[in-house]
Amino acid sequence: MLRTSIRSLFIALACLAAFALSPASARATCRIEPFGDSITRGVGSAVGGYRYTLVEWPPLVGGSPLSIQMVGAQIDTTFPGLVAENQHYHSAMSGWRNDQLAAAAASLPPYPVFPEYLPPNIVLVHAGTNDIHQGASASSAAYWLQQLLVALSVKYPTAKIVVAKIIPFGPQLEHVIRNQVVLQYNGAIPGIVNNLNAFYPQSNPKFFIADMHAGFPTNHLWSDGIHPNDYGYYEMGVRWSMSIQAIAGLAGC
Repeated sequence: MLRTSIRSLFIALACLAAFALSPASARATCRIEPFGDSITRGVGSAVGGYRYTLVEWPPLVGGSPLSIQMVGAQIDTTFPGLVAENQHYHSAMSGWRNDQLAAAAASLPPYPVFPEYLPPNIVLVHAGTNDIHQGASASSAAYWLQQLLVALSVKYPTAKIVVAKIIPFGPQLEHVIRNQVVLQYNGAIPGIVNNLNAFYPQSNPKFFIADMHAGFPTNHLWSDGIHPNDYGYYEMGVRWSMSIQAIAGLAGC
């Protein structure tokens, strides 16, 4: 019964997304909502984490830089460069687990508050690090990630959602077990994405994966072995940029 109701919901959302799709030329500015944890916020960065990379070196779509507007539920004045460019918005909650983020996705206003009440075109999700850091199993973190993605899809029926295979923890002894759990958690993400995309036309998927883990240089993490330094955030920004470029080239923004 529950599966049937969920399937009906996804079919309705897919139909709405198909009707709302418009070419890139008709949607000149790509509204991007960074959603997730302290890594999404850019803790440990001097400039604003991967968000700064996306703003300063935006993806190229059709040979031209894509116009980007960061949106979210929070105003963050930590990074003056982003403030000066009116790009200091996100929906990142430091220390929050996937279950908490899922609840937030369901309870936040229907559209990002800042800079104006308009839905995002693309949502970037990096989440799960806090679950694993706080001792959750890979299966528990993956379950709540799926609930988070469903909540975001209900909230934003026309948005594309990109979920990250999360970055590794550092090589410190305290993180050895955590990195094993990260591998298991990341390994579950393709199945989650495939299952959710099954409710959408094959030619118009809603969910995408950005691999932040494979080959990520752990020497680009701070001494806590959790947060990137600005070299690491730049690496994340480049990987997000590739995903945004592919989506914008396919469906417009």
